[in-house]
Amino acid sequence: MPYINFKEENYKLSKQLANRKNNNINIRKKIIKDHNLVREYGPFDEFSFKNIKNKIIGSDKILDEIDFRLEVGKNFVCVNFYNCKFQNIKFVDCSFIGCNFNRCMFESGGVVFENCTFTKSDSIKTPSLNIKDNFSATFEECKIYAKFKGCDLSYSIFENSILKNTSFELSNMQAVIVTKCDLHDIEVCDSDFQKFKTCKCYINNFKFNDKYMTTFDEKTFFDKLIERKKDRDEYEGIYTVYQNIADKYKQNNLNSNFGEYYYLAKKEEHKTLGFLPKLESYLYWFSCGYGERPIYSIYTSLFIIFLFAFLYLIFGIEIHEQLVQYSNLQTLEFLSIDKLYRDFKEAFFLSVSLFTGVGGENSIAALSSYFWADIEMLIGVIMTGIGTGTLIRKIIR
Repeated sequence: MPYINFKEENYKLSKQLANRKNNNINIRKKIIKDHNLVREYGPFDEFSFKNIKNKIIGSDKILDEIDFRLEVGKNFVCVNFYNCKFQNIKFVDCSFIGCNFNRCMFESGGVVFENCTFTKSDSIKTPSLNIKDNFSATFEECKIYAKFKGCDLSYSIFENSILKNTSFELSNMQAVIVTKCDLHDIEVCDSDFQKFKTCKCYINNFKFNDKYMTTFDEKTFFDKLIERKKDRDEYEGIYTVYQNIADKYKQNNLNSNFGEYYYLAKKEEHKTLGFLPKLESYLYWFSCGYGERPIYSIYTSLFIIFLFAFLYLIFGIEIHEQLVQYSNLQTLEFLSIDKLYRDFKEAFFLSVSLFTGVGGENSIAALSSYFWADIEMLIGVIMTGIGTGTLIRKIIR
């Protein structure tokens, strides 16, 4: 069985997403009614507590980062940005508390967020000891070309958006939910991805460029990736993404999670292989699920046992010193269902005994079946070793 139940994880994620949205709505209503609840973020920017539509924020040109318009120390609280364009602008030490970005474009030369905060963790309730609100920002149906450096994006929501050539460096991405998004050329560097989750995303080139280490935990979850083009380039891209994710789990000593994404990576790699490598991949897959599915060893072993049982009936088996050979027309002439059942039962017992190397009592392989018997014994030894090794490896994890 897989270590990660993707169906269950997606179900829990959908409930978590609904609860987070409701939490944001309820807190926003209270803050809009009483601005003193967020007085620590004053003085507020002129946009705070307003609906901002169809506005260009930044410079209407394509510029290098060094020439971006600079905004320092601004506090945007409970702003609904709708159909706005953010371009060629750099926000430093700014706060975006409870802001909604809907159908916004972060484009042109791009947008830089440096040491910015998108979440209010402390509670507006009194007493607030040990209570967290996690009042977060939402990006919905946005196109994002940006750099997030040293930012707190924890509990943020990215939904139905496109993120392209976007980087997250030294940022807090705890409990971020990314759902139904396209992620192209994403780079992560030394960020906190604990409880980070994706759902139904198309991901092309998602890499980690760490100097130290991006942190994962047991609740970090990447959903299975969507396939669209279904060509070799896409399969290679998906394989690389899965492999990068698997390696990062391994660096965080989450070996079971590593195993699941390694398995998904090998399945995608399989689609790109030539004839001989693909044949080898099939053997590795069916025998033990690329080392991650011990149950596959049992399925494959049962298939082999049944297959050789039929081969013994065809090529010959001696049952109580009488030769039974279904390739003989005379045998088929007097065949009945009852006789077929008895003969197959003996052939199956013989196949099991040869596969496990213990030998049989009532039946033996006929001279014409010795070759198949030798092959089955050899396969049995190999499959026993593979199955035992795979199972022990999973148990140790």
